[in-house]
Amino acid sequence: MLSLTSLNSSPMSSQPLVSIIVPTYNYGHFVGRTLESVQAQTYQNWDCIVVDDGSTDDTAEVVPRFSDSDQRIKFLWQKNLRQAAARNNGLRNSSGQYVQFLDADDLLEPRKLERQVEYLERHPEVDIVYGDVRFFNTEDPDERLYTMWGENKPWMPGISGRGIEVLRPLVRVDTIPINAALVRRSVIERTGFFDESLPPVEDWDYWVRCAMGGMRFQYQDLEDTLALIRSHPSSASKSNLRMAAAEVRLRRKLKTLLTDAEARRVNLQLLAEREGILGVEEVIHRNLASGIYRLGKATVLDRKIKHKLKWLSCALAAPFLSEQQFRQLYNSSLTRAVAGLLRQH
Repeated sequence: MLSLTSLNSSPMSSQPLVSIIVPTYNYGHFVGRTLESVQAQTYQNWDCIVVDDGSTDDTAEVVPRFSDSDQRIKFLWQKNLRQAAARNNGLRNSSGQYVQFLDADDLLEPRKLERQVEYLERHPEVDIVYGDVRFFNTEDPDERLYTMWGENKPWMPGISGRGIEVLRPLVRVDTIPINAALVRRSVIERTGFFDESLPPVEDWDYWVRCAMGGMRFQYQDLEDTLALIRSHPSSASKSNLRMAAAEVRLRRKLKTLLTDAEARRVNLQLLAEREGILGVEEVIHRNLASGIYRLGKATVLDRKIKHKLKWLSCALAAPFLSEQQFRQLYNSSLTRAVAGLLRQH
């Protein structure tokens, strides 16, 4: 359990202080707009800790232009240790009763802090309140999409509760984007810091740990409280290989932590599947030895016969196929995959 100082309010106001943690790395071209969205909040009793994770661009010039004119904005620099470490640095240097995490390329709608603080003040039994998100492209900042993948329709399940009510869904998939939540300081004190070995899924791990610790989550789709997520080529979620490797690391960790039988069962199956997906990505990136090893591992771990045959087919065929042929094999049905494998031998 952490020993973090908590302030109920700033000297400027009787309202509780919200600390906004903004990690940034080479986002000097985005972070100014992010800070403008913070300054535009109708709730004004906040401080914002921007942690520069060793940027090599103009971040160290952009942020001080804001902090010099607005004392609520603080600028910290650290050597490049990645996003989880930057968030932890921000937490160590924050004192708000509530904490808002915000990525340096994203935005908040103007009443997010106001309405979510009001909700938590009226509901002391709730530890974490979160709302919905929308996505936009840098080229079209007024765009509001439900998703940047597949059909553009609502996808957030809006799960509320504590314990297994939220743990089991969260073990399946991360349904709470980090920017969407407002968190009580007591959550940080009880749960601890972000796991610095898990970028870029350290926030998913954090929500799982909160659920395991009995924190109560509440979904509230309140007007003007959207977290707005920017989609651009350097977004962490764009790298399939990196995300697959991170999820495998996370699921291996959960394998040792989960005590609920159903959550453990689901995690083990998904670990097997993600090992296979990671193997596929490794092969596509021409890391053949590693990819074949992971596909073999997935063949052993996966309990679903169809999946076993798929992973085995991909593992045996990988050395003999071009990237395009391998993609076709992986994306084909099981019958065609096996037939394709037999044609190779």
